[in-house]
Amino acid sequence: MRQIKGRGKTQGNSRKSFTNAKEGKGRIREQESVGKLNNKAKTQNNTSLSKNRIKTEKKHNQRMAKQIQKSTVEKDRILPEKLIQDSTVWDTIIVGAGAAGMTAALACGKEKQKVLLLDRQNQMGRKILVTGNGKCNLTNFAQKPKYYRSDCPEKVQKVLSVFGQKEAMELFQSLGIYTKDKNGYVYPYSEQAASVREAFETEILSNPSITFVPFSEVYNVQKKEDVFLIKAKEQLGQSEQSTGKQGNGEKIEKVYRCQSLLITTGGFAGPKFGCDGSGYAFAKVFGHEIIKPLPALTALKSSAPFLKKVSGVRNQAEITLEIDGEPVKKETGELQWTDYGISGVAIFQLSRFAITALEEKKKVALYFDFMPELSSKEKLRLFLMLAQNHKKRDMLSFVKGLFPTKLCPVILREAGLREETLAGTLKEEEWNALVMAVSHFPLRINGYMGYEKAQVTRGGISLTELTGNLESDFQPGLFFAGEVADVDGTCGGYNLQWAFSSGTVAGRAIVKRNQELFKDDRHTMEENDGISERNRRR
Repeated sequence: MRQIKGRGKTQGNSRKSFTNAKEGKGRIREQESVGKLNNKAKTQNNTSLSKNRIKTEKKHNQRMAKQIQKSTVEKDRILPEKLIQDSTVWDTIIVGAGAAGMTAALACGKEKQKVLLLDRQNQMGRKILVTGNGKCNLTNFAQKPKYYRSDCPEKVQKVLSVFGQKEAMELFQSLGIYTKDKNGYVYPYSEQAASVREAFETEILSNPSITFVPFSEVYNVQKKEDVFLIKAKEQLGQSEQSTGKQGNGEKIEKVYRCQSLLITTGGFAGPKFGCDGSGYAFAKVFGHEIIKPLPALTALKSSAPFLKKVSGVRNQAEITLEIDGEPVKKETGELQWTDYGISGVAIFQLSRFAITALEEKKKVALYFDFMPELSSKEKLRLFLMLAQNHKKRDMLSFVKGLFPTKLCPVILREAGLREETLAGTLKEEEWNALVMAVSHFPLRINGYMGYEKAQVTRGGISLTELTGNLESDFQPGLFFAGEVADVDGTCGGYNLQWAFSSGTVAGRAIVKRNQELFKDDRHTMEENDGISERNRRR
């Protein structure tokens, strides 16, 4: 293992139906069965932590938790002979060195708590590198409850009221991260996510109270007597963490002990960054039930046959999401057409609701208005005016002056118009059909991209089972922060803001708890010393 500056110790780590001028044109296929979601939910360390399927219903089931814990303990009996017991009883151990974990470490380290930060990756904060398309959208000046989704929104707002956007900006400044404002979206001035990750890393490694161990795969958490036991597989012979190189491949088993434990392992989104859902299994051990995790902020799939022809096209539109024929939500923005479906930020914003409906076996469809700035009457007037000036232009050429080339034949087909028809020969009902196709272009949705492409996970540990400081209601000293909890934000820096906020709030609560424990221990020691002194006098 490499030496990491710390304690001088050696550590490693809206429409009701589809409207069409010509029946049978532009009909979209029926919904297909959605594949199993949790094919990525298995852990990579071959343990029993994620064998149980995560349930949709939110309920507390102590018996199931005991069964999980029992099977885990039984597995512990089959461990390598060389099991290294760490002699330190840490004030705090944080499992997961992402945005929430790093922020919590700083909050604890600031108060000179003995902090052990563990992560299975070679670097801390690696997922930050892909946020904001590599530019890292840190937060957003527009802070409203609607930007955060959870089963317990009041607790989300409580956390944000303690450490919100203003406090996050102060944190960035203290780390040397100068920021810029882009219409309310906050980015590092460098517009490089790497600079943000490195700023956090530099601050953490320079704090003698914090020890970071990379390549540390935590596979078991327990509590015995008054301390938490954390078991991890680690690598030997690691070079400097900043090089990203692994060690010699030899692994050891280590057991760590701590007074307070914080789980910030993320969800399932981003498996290449070590996000495997293990935090949910750890929560189950202590009696927590999990709100079913699903991908969020991801692309949607469709089996429409025209998609291969329009793949690669980008265009602006207003998108209406309909579920079982009822409009439920709208977004406006850039679309990215793909051979499998539709993507883009506006689609990401709708994906959470579409995916939930698909899981409930409901019919999901999107309607696109390719000219949202104009009403239907204004579109019709525009088309008639252009046709008056270009009577001899065929319809394919006509619409090419308005929409992306690849999209034009598809729009005409939806309107039931032939490409070679001259604009000057169209009847009124045919122009109305074109207006309808442009204003309410349909796409049936039958699937979605998985966790590999999703930016975040919805679902997770219910905030109803956590205190306002994100401590477990079932196990004192156990905390959760970041994506592992049932909170997911919209695009725009909200998920990072939640990570920074929840990490800090949990970290501060841990400090307070540990200080109270220390105070109690000190009083006990003083009382024992007094008894001993009286005995000596006798």
